[in-house]
Amino acid sequence: MKLNKYALSILLLCLTSSLALAQYDDIDENYYDFPIQPDRTNYLSGSMGELRASHFHAGLDIKTNGREGLNVYASADGYVSRIRVATGGYGNCIYIAHPNGTTTVYAHLQKFDPILAKYVLEKQYENKSFDVNLFPGRNQFPFKKGEVIGLSGNSGSSGGPHLHFEIRNSKQEVLDPLRFKFDQIKDKIAPIAQRVALKTMDINSRVNGKFGRFEFILQRRGNEYVLPDTIEAYGNIGIELWAHDKLDGAPNKNGIPITVLKNNGNTLFEQDIEKLSFSLQKNILIHTNYQAQRETRRRYNKLYIDDGNGLGFYESEDEHGFLRVSDTSKHAMEINLVDSYGNQRNIFFNIKGSSPTPNTNVRINPYDHPYVQDNTLMLFDKKNDENKIVLSTPDGSKEVEAAYTDGRTNVFLWDLKSSLPLEVAYTNKKEELYFGDLVPAGSQHSFLSDTYSLKFGKRTLFDTVYIQSKHAVDKATGWEILEVNKDNIPLKGSIEVELQPILSYDSLRDYHIYQVNNPKYPAFIGGEWEGEKIRFGFSSFGKFTLLKDKEAPTIKQRPVRENVISFIIRDNLSGVKSYKATIDGKWLLMNYDKKRNLIWSERLNKSKPLTGEFALTVTDYAGNEQIFQLKL
Repeated sequence: MKLNKYALSILLLCLTSSLALAQYDDIDENYYDFPIQPDRTNYLSGSMGELRASHFHAGLDIKTNGREGLNVYASADGYVSRIRVATGGYGNCIYIAHPNGTTTVYAHLQKFDPILAKYVLEKQYENKSFDVNLFPGRNQFPFKKGEVIGLSGNSGSSGGPHLHFEIRNSKQEVLDPLRFKFDQIKDKIAPIAQRVALKTMDINSRVNGKFGRFEFILQRRGNEYVLPDTIEAYGNIGIELWAHDKLDGAPNKNGIPITVLKNNGNTLFEQDIEKLSFSLQKNILIHTNYQAQRETRRRYNKLYIDDGNGLGFYESEDEHGFLRVSDTSKHAMEINLVDSYGNQRNIFFNIKGSSPTPNTNVRINPYDHPYVQDNTLMLFDKKNDENKIVLSTPDGSKEVEAAYTDGRTNVFLWDLKSSLPLEVAYTNKKEELYFGDLVPAGSQHSFLSDTYSLKFGKRTLFDTVYIQSKHAVDKATGWEILEVNKDNIPLKGSIEVELQPILSYDSLRDYHIYQVNNPKYPAFIGGEWEGEKIRFGFSSFGKFTLLKDKEAPTIKQRPVRENVISFIIRDNLSGVKSYKATIDGKWLLMNYDKKRNLIWSERLNKSKPLTGEFALTVTDYAGNEQIFQLKL
């Protein structure tokens, strides 16, 4: 048995390696040099394909030991095709186009090469904007491999000093730099797995006699992971994995590019993240289990293809890659994890078929509220003599029998595709369910209520959504709250809303929409008033309210040093939207580090002293302005 597993692992490694190289065959070996500290071993804080909250990580995050100002080198001969300066995102960023059709990207820089810096500064003054997106002429700024193009930094949305480095193909799809086997990165550590999860994919499926999603902690045995106990299951089952990769010398949790799921030796599902398209980045919300992540803070990789997933780096036995379990079947499950350096780890566990019964030997942990998983509504009640509940639906009252029980708690399942229940009557209480509409993916759709409407576009949803919404006054805060589902369903696009307030306000135009999933941290959305109604859009479900921000931003001056004036600017509710500085009435560039709330001046002619009438205006998203004036 040991020999067979080893042989299968070698075969898998050969197959996945050949598949991965297909994207890289046209690129010569050693075409790229390492872009920073090339004479020493480097360490990573992020790898290509790593699972982030809203996107797959593109490229490498190369550590700089918490320092800024290290030389960054052109990875290959080429010319600067694009320069971007932004408050967020990649911050100060250089794109170099190469003769082989690829592009390398260098982000979060502190400074550009002096010739590039002069060009950027002139364009910032020409555009009167700190943020610029520039496309120099072909060969306007050529660089040879190994020439310094800038200094590493912490600009943009960087969480700490590092260099973000990408290699893109001719279609601007991101390739995995680690597959070029840079000597500066060492990796002899195989991927690390922590848990697997099994999820019932329809109302008739079960895991250990129950409906839902269930996590199992893996145990390490030598170089493998196992689940010691056999899992009983029935129907269509989706398998998920919580795992990560590590590289030598760094504790950071990186992504695993190649994952293969096998059932009785046959490949059921395979993914190979050999390239990434920026246009499909938001599909990470359905590549991972978004609902589980919001509830457990663990980001699981689905080893199946859910409806609406448009990513193209999968192979599966059928349309989805679900495990199909009958009441007599036995399944020897195997998961193979392979990193970019070919290190491999295997996971083994067993599943056997078991038909659903009205009783389960596994304890039920009930939710304290109705729970929706995909198309199924779960309801919980204490076990009693009748073991029934009554649902009020548009078609009348429906008695529903318990699907199963553990002797203490009854579980009731309802197929939402059949009808949307309005209320449930338990043994000792009633509860309103607030279902309003079924919204299919891929089509325009509108939902109308007395005080609000929701409009869905063709690209709004990944999959069918069952709208649960209400508009009422919250007793704790006194705010009126429009709640549209829980934030455990991912959205591909935005939903347009028209809201008629139910409270009286002193001046409607002074109020804006905020998302208040956490009331302590309102997030400004805005909106446009049309008569007595406000229109706005949102891209994540949750709670929304109207708040007034009449407090202007604050401006705190720092000492003038070396012909540079700087300020700390803040806003306590809606946030800083814009700022503008002038000296003697002429526009003055103020660089902006949003993480530190810091802006500082930079003259076009650096030899000219910073003297004259200085004025700074800072505006928040609610339209409040703060003006600071000073004679320098």
